[in-house]
Amino acid sequence: MSIGIVLALAMASFLWMVAPGPGVIATVARSAAFGFRSTLPFILGIASGDLIYVLFALLGLSMVAGMLGELFIVVRWAGAAYLIYLGVKAWRQPVCALPPAGSPGVDAPRLSQVRAYAGGLFLALGNPKVIIFYLSFLPTFIDLETIAFGDGLAVVITVLSVLVGVLVGYALLGMQARRLFRTESAVRHINRAAGSLMIAAGCSAAARN
Repeated sequence: MSIGIVLALAMASFLWMVAPGPGVIATVARSAAFGFRSTLPFILGIASGDLIYVLFALLGLSMVAGMLGELFIVVRWAGAAYLIYLGVKAWRQPVCALPPAGSPGVDAPRLSQVRAYAGGLFLALGNPKVIIFYLSFLPTFIDLETIAFGDGLAVVITVLSVLVGVLVGYALLGMQARRLFRTESAVRHINRAAGSLMIAAGCSAAARN
């Protein structure tokens, strides 16, 4: 792949991924409610799910993905349930004024990294429309039937780098929004707003066909 094609792929991926969806909404809400560091495993989980779909597209395994439709339904519901659980947890989280930005404990409480990663993975895998996007999107840049290993590796690195960069950027925005609030009343409002967003993202993920 030429540098021009890689840059075009990166730009197209960015324009698609920057649009708010359940993953973006959940990332912002999680960062606002629980902190930036606890959101990173969640982002890696989403990236892992997209990696699986990209590999399906590159290796021509769309037929396999279609055969596993019922499994994807279970995964989607699991991811949606986890988001709703986080939303309820944010609503019920004990309220206290936040310390100044940069102080120890700003990102507390830290949730289980494994659970956070699994939540992001389930959310990504629970949207089989993603593989349809990749199957229709990637052929505009490469020939999937004759793709070389180097080109496939370049696609994976480009797409995942853009995805992680976009989600990290949204997580930083969520963290900054959290740090604007210093009173218990303000923290309660942002926790409940973040919780509501996560519950909405979970319902949206569950409702997708």
